[in-house]
Amino acid sequence: MASDRMRDTERRRDRMNADRREIDRRSGVLTDGWRLFAMLSALYFAQGLPSGLIAKALPVLLREQGVSLSVIGFTSALALPWALKFAWAPFVDRYGSRKRWLLVLNCVTMGLMLLVASRDFTAWVDALPLLLAVLFCMNLVSATQDIATDGYAVSTLKPEWRGLGNSIQVVGYKLGMVVGSGALLWLTARHGWQTSYASLACLMLLVIVPVLFMDDQPAGAREAATHTQWHGLRGYVRLFRDFVVRPGLGWWLLTVALYKFGDSLGSRMTGPLLTDSGYSLVDIGVITGSAGATVGVLGAFVGGATLLRLGHAQALLGFGVLQAVGLAGYLLVAGGLHDLYALAAIVYFEQFADGLSTVALFTIMMDRCRPHSPGTDYSLQASLQVLVTGIAALCGGLFTEHFGYAAVFATAASLTLLALIPARLSLRESS
Repeated sequence: MASDRMRDTERRRDRMNADRREIDRRSGVLTDGWRLFAMLSALYFAQGLPSGLIAKALPVLLREQGVSLSVIGFTSALALPWALKFAWAPFVDRYGSRKRWLLVLNCVTMGLMLLVASRDFTAWVDALPLLLAVLFCMNLVSATQDIATDGYAVSTLKPEWRGLGNSIQVVGYKLGMVVGSGALLWLTARHGWQTSYASLACLMLLVIVPVLFMDDQPAGAREAATHTQWHGLRGYVRLFRDFVVRPGLGWWLLTVALYKFGDSLGSRMTGPLLTDSGYSLVDIGVITGSAGATVGVLGAFVGGATLLRLGHAQALLGFGVLQAVGLAGYLLVAGGLHDLYALAAIVYFEQFADGLSTVALFTIMMDRCRPHSPGTDYSLQASLQVLVTGIAALCGGLFTEHFGYAAVFATAASLTLLALIPARLSLRESS
């Protein structure tokens, strides 16, 4: 009997120890997860900060200075590095360490932002080609930072974390966009250009400091077991070819190209539309920038939280429909609507739908990456998207000047719905 009691006591002790180890393991996993999410938030915020100026605030500021819609539309060519970043992604993916890449690139971004803040914006408009050259370099650095960040995210996020991880990606980027666009316009209206943008540049320190505490791990260390070295031009080309020729990937690449095409055609014209409709710079900054992007952040959180429950296919298709409805809402503004509350409702709905659809698209893009080249595969998909949507944005200004605001937003909504056809075919083949 005594021996039985001893055995029972030992079994209970073993169970307690096992339970304690499981609790410690889960606690450690949870802690590591939140540290990773915090790091990704900071890194994607760093990308959104300069992008907020280039994509959102710049069209409004240029229009206020009397720059034509055609010129404003062609400023989307500044996004060219985002379309071509796949070309140098293998080098970022395979050489050096991600910590080193991220530290250097974020420091350079801060330096370029301080350079832009060194002159008044009116003086920059007088030397517009020089301003565009500096902003192009800023985009080049940010695009390269994105390669390192995406590779870090894909290789460290567990599959069950990818929905939330992509929410973090969108949220961090959109928060950077909020500060770099709406908050920037608000600050500029009150404190002037130089003080406002210099303050934003200093925010990069909040990103650079956490990077200093990252593990200095070689970019390809986690994928060493399946890592295939490439040498020369043939091996370089084979790296991309092997990704593209995988079964069922054709419809998916078409989906990546077209899913945000309509949104890009119309979204760059929202600022000029509101300016020409008589809304003040402060109203535009608050509604479309700060508050609107905050709603977009909420949409990204909801998208990540509901992605597994809905399923990737249903989320991609359903959220795409909501995005089309949101773009169609701007037809009311183009038709003469001039009510701040109604405008806010339109902007908030469209931004919320944009957050939902972006998370769904990015999550499936991440699922399509190969373990041994995550940064390269993700960059290839992202570059394709940026290339096609950049063409749409380039056409936005010319399209609007010839056919008007109503035509561009009606076309944008229609194209968004049409893009769901290849999306459906792609998801059917992969199921």
